[in-house]
Amino acid sequence: MKKVCDYIHKDISCVNEKSSLRRVINTMKLHRLSALPVVNMLGEYVGCISEQDILNAAVPTYMKSMLDTSFMAGLDQITIHLHRKLDENVVQFVDVNYPSVSPDDSMSYAADLLYRLKGTILPVVDGKTLIGLLTRIEILSVSLDPTI
Repeated sequence: MKKVCDYIHKDISCVNEKSSLRRVINTMKLHRLSALPVVNMLGEYVGCISEQDILNAAVPTYMKSMLDTSFMAGLDQITIHLHRKLDENVVQFVDVNYPSVSPDDSMSYAADLLYRLKGTILPVVDGKTLIGLLTRIEILSVSLDPTI
């Protein structure tokens, strides 16, 4: 059985819960990630923030209740709203229910979880400590293993 520990990406890009939204966006852009794990000051995993979480924060509250998109504001209005939030702490936007896997979990379980999540990363957590990431390419790379 293939295990997460055999495919883990240990070059971890993450942010701490005191980071600003501006830093999160810059880190995502720099590392070409659509989601980032968030850790507390002790390095313990607290959740993830995704591009979708940031986009949700960018949409003004009154617009979220509109069912008809013909009343949606333009990109300028959404950008202005997000610009006002750039220096806020990431902790208020973190998805604390974002799933993670452990190093001993099977790659089948991780692949199923990532597929159902429709996400791009899975944090790998040992106890409470973030030790790595699994991305979709690590899941796909299992198929390259000649021992299959």
